[in-house]
Amino acid sequence: MSAITATARISEKQIIETVRRLDVADTVMHAPSRAQFWQLLQMSSKPYRDAVKSLRGGGDRDIKHKLIQTLADSEAYFANVPVRSNSYTLCERMIDSSGIRTSNPLATLTITDEKDISAFGYPNGYLFMTGALYDAVEGDSLTLQGLLAAEEAHYALQHAYVHAKAEKKRARKHRFWKIFGATALAGASIIADEATDGMFPAELGLTAAVMIGMSDTQQRHRLDYTPDQIVEADIVAYRYMQLDGNGNAYIDALRRVGHDLDATAGYGKDYLTVADRIAILEYIAANPRLRKIKANKVRLKPIPTHTDIFAPSNYR
Repeated sequence: MSAITATARISEKQIIETVRRLDVADTVMHAPSRAQFWQLLQMSSKPYRDAVKSLRGGGDRDIKHKLIQTLADSEAYFANVPVRSNSYTLCERMIDSSGIRTSNPLATLTITDEKDISAFGYPNGYLFMTGALYDAVEGDSLTLQGLLAAEEAHYALQHAYVHAKAEKKRARKHRFWKIFGATALAGASIIADEATDGMFPAELGLTAAVMIGMSDTQQRHRLDYTPDQIVEADIVAYRYMQLDGNGNAYIDALRRVGHDLDATAGYGKDYLTVADRIAILEYIAANPRLRKIKANKVRLKPIPTHTDIFAPSNYR
């Protein structure tokens, strides 16, 4: 393991167990294109198939109503957030070449003109990066593509909806209602408080809080993902970048801005540190045999090529 993992707290045993549970394994690495990468990912994910079945069915109306309310509450942000000038062509090129539009033809990427370093997305395929993030990585295309892939993983696997269903099943209502609709810009104190739990240096969180406090943008909503879903998105992004032989580009992206992204997302003490997440990816990179851990166990099942799971008929 490389020197960077010396600061990680996760053990090799924990890394292997995590990879066994969450790695997309050899399945997606057979994809002949980026578009088919996302299709194979969805076809091999039982939680995703269960989420689509729920979204297309008549149940879980409470989750659906909350999801739609979150999107409605975010409309002001979608409509009014300042957009980085001359970024439209770049955004279209990135989102189109990523292949995610095979899953949702209406998926979009926007680079906003905001001062905090952040990347986030919504279950309708609206994906965002801030101008401060773009500047922090100096517009490096590989870094941006890797970070975009992590957000696309959350969208492609409908992580927020899957999370809500799991919390509802466990009857943890206090958690369920927080998954949709939590605001990332509610106040500087949120990030300042999170910054003291050991996830990252306090001064980093305070800096991010001050920058967010300077924003006059309509409050944006963020979605709540589980610790496993964060790591799963990391692994998916790493494997995605491997398709073109650039897996390490995502590891480098986490080194450059991972702490800042955690600060603006407000991840708590139950989440792995950025150093731990990097350690997992570096272990995967150093042990290619891990690709085959789940390959013999994954069963691909068909999914709808595209269905408007947010159609009004789903929420009656």
